[in-house]
Amino acid sequence: MNTPAPSSRPTHYLEWARRGKAGFFRYLLGGLLVLAVSLFFGQIFSVVGALLISSQGAAATVLKTNFFGFIVSFLLIPLIVVLLHRRPWWSIAMPARSFESSRLAVGAGIAIAAASLLSVISYALDPTAFHFHGIDPASWIPMLFLAAVAFFVQASTEEMVYRGYLAQWVAAFTRSPLLILGIPALVFSAPHFGNVASDAGYLILLPYVVMGLVLWLVAWRSGSLWMGAGIHMGNNWFITMFVGNEAERLPNVSMFTTTGSGSVWEMVIGHLVLGVVLLCLAEVVLRRYRLARSPSLGRD
Repeated sequence: MNTPAPSSRPTHYLEWARRGKAGFFRYLLGGLLVLAVSLFFGQIFSVVGALLISSQGAAATVLKTNFFGFIVSFLLIPLIVVLLHRRPWWSIAMPARSFESSRLAVGAGIAIAAASLLSVISYALDPTAFHFHGIDPASWIPMLFLAAVAFFVQASTEEMVYRGYLAQWVAAFTRSPLLILGIPALVFSAPHFGNVASDAGYLILLPYVVMGLVLWLVAWRSGSLWMGAGIHMGNNWFITMFVGNEAERLPNVSMFTTTGSGSVWEMVIGHLVLGVVLLCLAEVVLRRYRLARSPSLGRD
């Protein structure tokens, strides 16, 4: 059941869920619009990228897919909150209009540190699984920065969709963390079905469910999408530029690639280990600097 909007100032982005126009059918319409924009309409703009960038190389493909394919969604999705729910555009992602760039940077640093640590451990266990491809500094270094921008747009868009709007939709009608956590994580996994070459069928979605849960827990504990967006961005950036996986169908210009058995359970375990490390590092930062926030969602 919907409850009246509280008068106190939100301290957690999920507290915006029941403010403004928060009826079920508004959220239903908004959810359909957000998914349509992010999965279909926004992707159409990648055609513009294809027209502007004729190269078919990995670096060009990253820009066309991750920047041009998401920039329209990045700009339009906050407007749905304004027009449909009569809330500030930034309320989809943060409790107040405060651009916490430090949390974004910390999140990216956490992802890179965790991925680097696990890569070093993996190399120590099986050096033959790593293949060094080298780099051309003239093209790799500029791409290092271009990819960071592209993945910021892509990761921020996906965070607004899944940990932002969809989580607020669920939070508008229940205060159960299990439901607010689980439903967006399941929906988040679906669009990633074709990212990995595997014959595991729908089980291949499990690693993405795991990462969806990890990113949601970071958003829940930190009170905004900034740290989670940084982790999401940093993880994709690391895979594309430093250590990629040969099972990934997405293009990369990474210095190293790794091979594995291709087992979906190996990938699930790998994501679980990565997720635990990410959560531990995020929790250390949140506790050390007293940044953790708890949402006040009111009564059902």
